[in-house]
Amino acid sequence: MAASPIRRLARLFLFLGAAVVCVVSSGSAQPGLEYEVKAAFLYNFFSFVTWPTDALASASDPVRLCVFDPDPFGPVLDRTVAGGVAEGHPIAVQRVPDGQSLLRCSLVFVPRSAAAHVDQVIRATAKRAVLTVGESPDFLKKGGMIEFVIDGGRVRFDVNAKAAAANGLSLSSRLLRVARSTTGAGA
Repeated sequence: MAASPIRRLARLFLFLGAAVVCVVSSGSAQPGLEYEVKAAFLYNFFSFVTWPTDALASASDPVRLCVFDPDPFGPVLDRTVAGGVAEGHPIAVQRVPDGQSLLRCSLVFVPRSAAAHVDQVIRATAKRAVLTVGESPDFLKKGGMIEFVIDGGRVRFDVNAKAAAANGLSLSSRLLRVARSTTGAGA
């Protein structure tokens, strides 16, 4: 079920606005504000990624936005997505402690503090319609799909379109246009 054109436009402006929010003060990132912006990005990624029609078991299943432990968001992520809907499905936030818990996720965020588990997450989600998002510097090289970066004091992101396509996900050209960089866009 598609959102109304006005709602989609409003979400696009919110998404693009988040891309230019400054999160650095006196040369260091402000963690609270940084994760508020990242939460907004994660929520908006649902509008710019298309999952295969059989990605959910039933039409009433929620899409799950999973955060691999430890969770850097606190209550911010839950507040950001509260009442959110993606393609007619409610969005549910779930914290996951290990790779086995990722099997029902639609989007997995791997925080910098869990960088040692990136390979485990990528293996657990391989060939599954799961968008992987992380913030460790080598996330895309290890097979992740979207990597958050701080660039010029702003939260930005890089995209590995080839990894997304390998898992059956289609990334919107609008998402690719606002990415700082894109690899494998022809995939």
